[in-house]
Amino acid sequence: RIRVGPKGVLRIGDRVGMSNATIVCEESVEIGDDVFIGGGVQIFDTNFHSTDAAVRASGRETRDDVRTAPVRIGSRVFVGANALICKGVTIGDEAVVAAGSVVVCDVPDGETWGGNPARRIK
Repeated sequence: RIRVGPKGVLRIGDRVGMSNATIVCEESVEIGDDVFIGGGVQIFDTNFHSTDAAVRASGRETRDDVRTAPVRIGSRVFVGANALICKGVTIGDEAVVAAGSVVVCDVPDGETWGGNPARRIK
């Protein structure tokens, strides 16, 4: 499932494999070349709703109330099954994200990260 909003820009490189992944792009999602994205992975560049409870409860929530930030996945990256990549994250070239991880901060080139929240494991 892929959803690109009216102002969203989605770029998917060459030789990218995805299995039952979900991408929601309201601002920008970029995926480099030779990337493997495992089954059930979710990539979101948005919070979908305001983080302010009063705004949500008011019924008058607008797109301006919702925070977005670009997601960038470098080249030759492997993202394991059921990982969640959150808004504002950059995953560096040749990095590995372990299955089931929740990635809320940048992953440097060539490192392996896993867990909830994801942290460096190798």
